[in-house]
Amino acid sequence: SRNAFIVAFRTEKTERKSGISIPDYSLIGEVVCSFLSVLYGKRFDNHGLTEGSGFYNTPDLSIYNSRCNYRLPFNSHEQRKCFGIPLNLTHCSVLEKIFIGTFPDKKLIPKLQTACKFYLQALQNAEHEPEIAYLHLIMAGEILSSHFHYKNEEVMDELMLTNLQTIKNELKNGEKIANQISKRLLSIRRKFIKTLCFLVDNDFFENYESDANYARLKSEDFEQRIGAAYDLRSMYTHTGVPFGNWIRPDSQGEDVQIGKPVVSDKEFAKVLARAPRFCGLERIIRYSILKLMSINGFSQLEDIKNHPNRVTRNPDQ
Repeated sequence: SRNAFIVAFRTEKTERKSGISIPDYSLIGEVVCSFLSVLYGKRFDNHGLTEGSGFYNTPDLSIYNSRCNYRLPFNSHEQRKCFGIPLNLTHCSVLEKIFIGTFPDKKLIPKLQTACKFYLQALQNAEHEPEIAYLHLIMAGEILSSHFHYKNEEVMDELMLTNLQTIKNELKNGEKIANQISKRLLSIRRKFIKTLCFLVDNDFFENYESDANYARLKSEDFEQRIGAAYDLRSMYTHTGVPFGNWIRPDSQGEDVQIGKPVVSDKEFAKVLARAPRFCGLERIIRYSILKLMSINGFSQLEDIKNHPNRVTRNPDQ
């Protein structure tokens, strides 16, 4: 089943005079749906603006024309087990300062908004375009990694650091050249891995969707699996090799591959075997977004997670 909700905002009165533009609030629906999807770990589709600035519209009901698998963790009526937020809409008040523009860190909000948008698009595509959905999750992770600043030694291996030092010492203008190279080599892949490994803590591994122990992500090989997820993305974008059937979400919520996929390319088979399936990567990205929020001004998220029976109230009311 699907449910429909209306989110209402009280806006400033606008005088209807010639030369004065009437505010367009139609975009806020997508923003709200994106953040709610991450908060609850559920798919929220925008049915469009019904009324704004005195103009009335008919909701877009086309989203009800497509069937979805209610057994998937992000479609079901059950609370998510990983960073579980009770399915009670009162908890969305934790996001109020984002919606009304009072959150002080103006640089963080666009990154969170974009990461949440990619996360929602991943959920919307997961059942029909699993490869595209997987790429959306990777892009959300890349957005998160852009919030952090790393030194060369944190994201480069020993050989690359040695080569850069040789360039500095032996080439004319070596330091300038090395700095230019290092900026390019502050590997997006390494930043991606390092960021997710930082944001994902032990609580993630203790709360899982899959009942089978062998199908869950483990802390001991987590970094390797995150790297494989990024490699899978790179293989797809550079060669177009399909992998959707191997990572497609299932109702068991399996995080990882069971066994080694049988494909003609041995290197591709290794990457597929290591990379998380869609459900595993979806858990990682959602957890990482919420964790980044909780350590940057949204500490109530941890309180809701740790005290699920407590109803969230707006402290200003």
